[in-house]
Amino acid sequence: MTRARFDVPGVDLDLVARSHGWYDLAPFTWDEARRTLSFVFLAGGAPERVVLSARNGGVRVVATASVRLARPVVARVLDLGSELGPFHALCAERRDEGFGWIAERRAGRVLRAPTLFEDAVKVLCTTNCSWSLTRSMVTRMVGAFARGGAFPDAAFLASLPERRLREELKLGYRAPFLRAFALRVASGALDLAAWEDPARSDTEVAELVRAEKGFGPYAAETLLRLLGHHGHLGLDSWSRKKVAELRFGGRPVKDARVARFYAPFGRFAGLAFWLDVTREWHDGRERLWP
Repeated sequence: MTRARFDVPGVDLDLVARSHGWYDLAPFTWDEARRTLSFVFLAGGAPERVVLSARNGGVRVVATASVRLARPVVARVLDLGSELGPFHALCAERRDEGFGWIAERRAGRVLRAPTLFEDAVKVLCTTNCSWSLTRSMVTRMVGAFARGGAFPDAAFLASLPERRLREELKLGYRAPFLRAFALRVASGALDLAAWEDPARSDTEVAELVRAEKGFGPYAAETLLRLLGHHGHLGLDSWSRKKVAELRFGGRPVKDARVARFYAPFGRFAGLAFWLDVTREWHDGRERLWP
């Protein structure tokens, strides 16, 4: 039963949905033909469904939850809190170098899960494995939770024995790390709000993330992007190869050289880098990721 229906103006749903691979992981469902993104979130322990549709230069929101409950969740998922005006101005200044499209399309919002806990667990599930394995791990977790398709909360994952996480949900070496993380969040020993504190620097947030067992440099830099901290590039093997093709004539270069190229974007350097290497996802020259 629909309870909420409202519009979010000035947001390109395609750009946000395909900003990275979360759209391909449960409980998200992306319908490219219809340009709709749906997901399920928990409200007071009950699953609520949201459908986002591209509409008149913005997003139409239809949800089973009330407007009061749906609006802040949609704001997090669509990254509406990011102030991108200064970033777009920098991109416009470097139009001749191929960054003008970012300003013109107002790109830069990054798809996020309804909760930071879900984001963090999904990041842990992307470490040292193929995307198909990540998708399978996340699907199994949602299935085990059996709460209307919602992603499991910290209390549920903390309640699962490590053996079940390892053998049934196929989390492998991640099992003890995920269980320990879920236990700390569920008990209140770890308050994830500290990771979202806007007063903290990129470095401070990275240190908080890396303090959790299992969350190494890659996980920290990926979460920094989801948290709106873009001072780090977050290079990995795929993006190193891509940026070499785009900016350095196909020649592999050191990370420091890549960092110098994007340095003029200051605190938005990582965002400029990410949009640069993923541009072909958005203009039809490369298949929909992953």
